[in-house]
Amino acid sequence: MMNNQIQRREEDKIFCAHIEDMAQQVQRNNVPCFTRFLDEREQSLAATALKKIHFPSDQIYFWTGFSVKEEQAVGRRMLGLFPEYFALAEGMDTSVLEEQFPVAAVTITYREQDNLTHRDILGSLMGLGIKRELIGEILTAENFAIIFCTQTAQKIILSDLERIGRAGIKKQQGIQRELPPMCRIEYRTGTVSSLRLDCIVALATNLSREKSAAVIEGGLVNLNFFEQTKISQEVRQGDILSLRGYGRFVLAQIGSQSKKGRLHVTLGKYI
Repeated sequence: MMNNQIQRREEDKIFCAHIEDMAQQVQRNNVPCFTRFLDEREQSLAATALKKIHFPSDQIYFWTGFSVKEEQAVGRRMLGLFPEYFALAEGMDTSVLEEQFPVAAVTITYREQDNLTHRDILGSLMGLGIKRELIGEILTAENFAIIFCTQTAQKIILSDLERIGRAGIKKQQGIQRELPPMCRIEYRTGTVSSLRLDCIVALATNLSREKSAAVIEGGLVNLNFFEQTKISQEVRQGDILSLRGYGRFVLAQIGSQSKKGRLHVTLGKYI
């Protein structure tokens, strides 16, 4: 595990250096720059790196390719860095920035009985040799899906994707159906003795505090997309927990204390 952590730190260092290089390029050439699709952890690293070098926050924009509700604002997004003439003034229509992004889309349709999943579709795309970083969100419905991707990936999908598993499909360029929801969140309430990480994990998993502590110390818990092995780490409202084998949760609300001194909390699970 130690070797993996050292490798991850080195990869993070290289990634952050790339983001800093992008920022310098924007300031030098006075033209926008865009990344590939970033996962949530990379988005957080990028934001931290840009803050460190004092890149103006009103010239930074993350974009999925479509609008999402605030509580669903997780997932893969491109980062755009913009020159000063694109700076986001208060009240500015963000579509001015969004239309600059090289984000494309493909709508695929299939029979309802084929019941294709996100994993099915992603697996077929990877089978075409498309790198994961070129694929953003895949929104699925009963008989169609909309794939957000780079323009390069779009060309490959339209040209080469004929089947997903055993299911035949039809392809269309762009967004040809009403967007399915990005995700659903199921909420449930409970009480905890404190906001320590082991307490919140125990509530999410229905495990004992002791077993929850073992899960955390085993490196199976990410807090806000970074591995967290400290069982006493405090969790705050809005924090996102990814628990390997159990799913992703958000601490949606911290309520009042019960008569026994326990805290009422609401957890949301991403479905």
